[in-house]
Amino acid sequence: MSAHTVIKHTQHTAGLCRYKFLFGLLCLLFMSDIRADLLSATLDYHQGNFKEAQHEFQKLAYLGNADAIYNIAVMNLHGQGVEKNKAQAYAWFSLAADFGLLDARDTAMLIARQSNNKQPLDDAYNALLKQLSFQWYDQQLRPELNASPAPHASPQRSYTVEPKYPEHAYQNGIEGWVWLEFDIDKSGAVTDISLIDSYPKKTFDQAIINAVKRWQYQGDSKTLPYYNRSLLYHFTTFKGKQYEQSFKSQQREYNEKISDLIDAAEQGNALVQYYIANWLSSEEYNASRLLKYHWQQANANSELLLRSAVNGYANSQYRIGANMLRGEYGKVDREKGLNWILLAAQSGFANAQYRLGQELLNSQYVDYAPNKALTWLKAAAAQGLFSAKRELALLLFELKKPPQQINEALNAALAVDSEHPQLLLLKAKIQAVSNKPLAAQKLAASALEEARNRNWDQSNIEQFIATLP
Repeated sequence: MSAHTVIKHTQHTAGLCRYKFLFGLLCLLFMSDIRADLLSATLDYHQGNFKEAQHEFQKLAYLGNADAIYNIAVMNLHGQGVEKNKAQAYAWFSLAADFGLLDARDTAMLIARQSNNKQPLDDAYNALLKQLSFQWYDQQLRPELNASPAPHASPQRSYTVEPKYPEHAYQNGIEGWVWLEFDIDKSGAVTDISLIDSYPKKTFDQAIINAVKRWQYQGDSKTLPYYNRSLLYHFTTFKGKQYEQSFKSQQREYNEKISDLIDAAEQGNALVQYYIANWLSSEEYNASRLLKYHWQQANANSELLLRSAVNGYANSQYRIGANMLRGEYGKVDREKGLNWILLAAQSGFANAQYRLGQELLNSQYVDYAPNKALTWLKAAAAQGLFSAKRELALLLFELKKPPQQINEALNAALAVDSEHPQLLLLKAKIQAVSNKPLAAQKLAASALEEARNRNWDQSNIEQFIATLP
């Protein structure tokens, strides 16, 4: 067996890992917490931290990361972080081959040819398949990225206000994006906007939020209300006449930075893969126009987003899951979509925890589980996510939990938005249950007035008021 079999640190090639801090365009990326991914695991490996590397590769293997599977095989072959075990090495190389790595198949066959007894090899492989297999990944997680999006009934935007490009960002040629989710009520009004992520942080957030608040949608009873509408909005200087020529003047500088981006993505940096996926989803960035020289396929953004998700990045896992729930990859796939969202939720991603809680409250599906939903909503609310705080208070009331629990959750949500119509209505319902009709009437009237001020749907409030004596 060759002593030169080395671990993989890219999605395609084997070799020694190199790493350097990126600059300029990438500086904000590395101000975030760096989570375990293929690159960090590879760094641990090359620094001799084999047990830590083995642990990280194992986590990535169960996400379907073929390179991590290959690397576990290498470590078993050479006894790095584990006892040297050719049977285990054979099993993991064979599994990596199942995931599409042809050189892994060659190595597995070489191990088999050099073994006097092939039975232990087959036993190890069959035992591994009971824990992890490509068939399992295919059935539980793998999206069909090349498929056309499924027809999806959704409300159509009938009134739009374009966000104002922040003056300081425009003057300095700063580009970026904001990822939002929001609900649309029965009347077509946008409610409860949630900021998921943005780049650069806080530069464009308020501009898009102020605009989206005024958007209006139209639909029928099948499409409204609509929950968790996702929006990735791009702010690009390419849109402005002042920067029409910036592509040529900045091309040399951009090329240097783009080269660093490509290196980081190919080495397995999940965060960079996620950011590039976002940039590639728009044609209008100067940066994205250069990135497309390297990633030329039509669905490159989806491919990189999946690589980031398989590489353990929760933001990407959540978006992949949400896309599958919407049928972005050929059909609506609830099981796979929820599996990806669960992975993100287990990583502590608050929006995924909230979404999972919401999905488990949908009684039309067999996975309906209000008590599990309660657990996930509590987790998201504990991280300060307002939509989770709101939903938690409503659910506790619906499940007839002790009044103290309901009031604590309600007060926590009201501390964020003291005049939220749904919360004021809930407070009115609590008063009605407590046989305090006058207090209930007063609170319901306040809820109705605030709903009118926000141009939100008022039908639920009016229905409740009609039940009061």
